[in-house]
Amino acid sequence: MKIERRKDGPGRARQLREDLTRILRSDSDGTPVCAPDCPSAGPERCSRRCPDIPVIMSSDPVNHPLEGRIAPLAYELKRLEAFHPCWSCEGHNGPDGKLWKIPRVWFYCESVIHLRVLADAIKELHLTATLSVPWRVVLTFSDENNSDTTFSLEPDLDHKRPLLFALQRDIDVIAEHLREMAFTEARKLSRMGR
Repeated sequence: MKIERRKDGPGRARQLREDLTRILRSDSDGTPVCAPDCPSAGPERCSRRCPDIPVIMSSDPVNHPLEGRIAPLAYELKRLEAFHPCWSCEGHNGPDGKLWKIPRVWFYCESVIHLRVLADAIKELHLTATLSVPWRVVLTFSDENNSDTTFSLEPDLDHKRPLLFALQRDIDVIAEHLREMAFTEARKLSRMGR
């Protein structure tokens, strides 16, 4: 069976360009990524290394601040303006010292093309960087009383079980390179849509 490509009308092509442009122009106006009232806001100070991220990006900063190792990745996802992080975990070992909870960031996303940009960027990172395992974008469940769909950026452990410190090092690598890789992938897709 041969599967034909879907025919794009002018409206769909325009929407695709707008969605890709959203990523390419993200964070260009200089507003704080975390929140407008961030105490560390400023062009030179706003970065994934900001110590205020765990509190400012949390909807419940007193009881549930972001964990320090995953906060930079949640920041970088939000910085792309196409993804809205809603839950995260830096990963944890169980009482036996073995991997118990994997690191991941759950997020909302409005456009399928944004998911493709993210998935392609993560795939390229795995091919060009030294990630311990491939990472992936997956559909996740949301709360029973929430009709919004959530997605997760997480390690793909189908192949092997790395140690937690290796996965947490992956978090650092992804956070460092995500923006540039997402821009590269968005530009590639923009050229295809012409």
